[in-house]
Amino acid sequence: MRIGIDVGGTTVKIGYIENREIIKSFAIPTKKETLFEDIYNAIKDEKNVEFIGFGLPGTVKNNYIVNLPNIGIKDVDINKEFKIYYPNINILSTNDANAAALGEAIKASKFKSTYFITLGTGVGGGYVYNGSLVNGTHSCAGEVGHSFIDPLHNFKCTCGLSGCLETVSSATGVVRLARTYKDKFKSNIDFDTISCKKVFDAAKENDELGLYVVNLMADYLGIALANIAVTCDVDAFIIGGGVMAAGDFLLDKIKESFKKHAHYGVRETEIYKASLGNLAGMLGAAYLDD
Repeated sequence: MRIGIDVGGTTVKIGYIENREIIKSFAIPTKKETLFEDIYNAIKDEKNVEFIGFGLPGTVKNNYIVNLPNIGIKDVDINKEFKIYYPNINILSTNDANAAALGEAIKASKFKSTYFITLGTGVGGGYVYNGSLVNGTHSCAGEVGHSFIDPLHNFKCTCGLSGCLETVSSATGVVRLARTYKDKFKSNIDFDTISCKKVFDAAKENDELGLYVVNLMADYLGIALANIAVTCDVDAFIIGGGVMAAGDFLLDKIKESFKKHAHYGVRETEIYKASLGNLAGMLGAAYLDD
C-alpha cells in the first residue's frame, strides 16, 4: 500500500492508495510544531506500507523544505524528520501543485504529457511528461503563477516580483481587479462583502464590472497557456482549484482566449477541467517514485 499526504495550511489530507485508486482518506489538523509526529501517529497502525509521498505548500527541493510560508516551516530535511519513523521506506516530496498535477495526470492516463494549473488563492502549476513530474534544476518547473504576464497593472506579487499571473488570475487577483475597475463600470457587487465567487456570480448575470473582470482574468490565463503550449507542446492542459467551481462559464472563456493567442501549431491543444478535486494531491504524492 502507498500513502499520499497532502499538507495544507489548516488540514493534512492522508490517502491510502492501491493500484492507483484511493481506498481510504481522512484529514487531521495542521500543527506546525508537531506536523510530522502528528502524521506518523495518524498512519502508524497501517502495515505493509511500501511508499510515502508528501505534497507540501511551498518550495521543496530534494526532500528538503526550503519554505512553507503558510505554515511557518522552513529549512527542514524531511528525511531527518520522518525517516526516524520509517527508516526502510522510500519517502519523497514535492510541492502541492506538483502533487496535484501528477494525480490529475494519472487520472487522465490517455495523455503522454499534461500541464496542470490550479486556480485558488494563488496560481500553481505542474508539468507531467511520460507519467513523471518535470521538476527542473531549481524545482521550479511548472510555476506558471509567477510568470510575468501583466505589464499594464504590474501588481506586486507575494513572491516579491510584480506582474505575475497570480496577481490577476487567482481568487485574490479577481477581487483585486474588481476593486481596480469598480469606478469604471456599472455593478451591483457589494464591495463590503466582495469575494471571487461574488464577482463570478455577478458576471453570470451580465454585470458590467463582473463580466469585464472575468473576461480579463480569463484572457490572461489564455495567454499564459499559449506561451506554455509553444514551450512544452503538451497533449492537454488540466485546470483545477477552487476558482474552477465557475465551471464551463470560465473554462469556455479560457479556451476562447487560448485560441486567440496560441500559435497555429498548438491551437488545438485540449483544455479540460480537473476531475479529482481534493483527491488529486494525495494520489499524486503516492506515486512520486514512478
